[in-house]
Amino acid sequence: MSETSPVLLQMDSLEAKAFRLAEMVHAGRQRILALELEKAELERERIKLTNEVTKQQNQLRQLEKMVNNSPKEFSKPTNIPKIVNNKHNDAETTAELKQQLTAYIEELDRCIAYLSDLS
Repeated sequence: MSETSPVLLQMDSLEAKAFRLAEMVHAGRQRILALELEKAELERERIKLTNEVTKQQNQLRQLEKMVNNSPKEFSKPTNIPKIVNNKHNDAETTAELKQQLTAYIEELDRCIAYLSDLS
């Protein structure tokens, strides 16, 4: 009977270790590829979110401008109750009331249109 020499046993062991090491390298490379794909996807998502933040900041600035540029009469109480309660309205006060109501309606329409554009 022939015995396997210790050198051959060591070579078999070394060959098995080399094979396992090659498998580990292959698995490592696969993991690297998967992580690179995930990184690219996360980078696209980051860019998308950055663009969304920029868009929202621009809309916020536009809203702030609208508030700052809105006519001051919208923030002040007017004499509408006096006009409405006065039963002897003359044409001038009625025209003033109509003008103010028209301005309010136009401002509301602008706000509604802007808000509908946001959604």
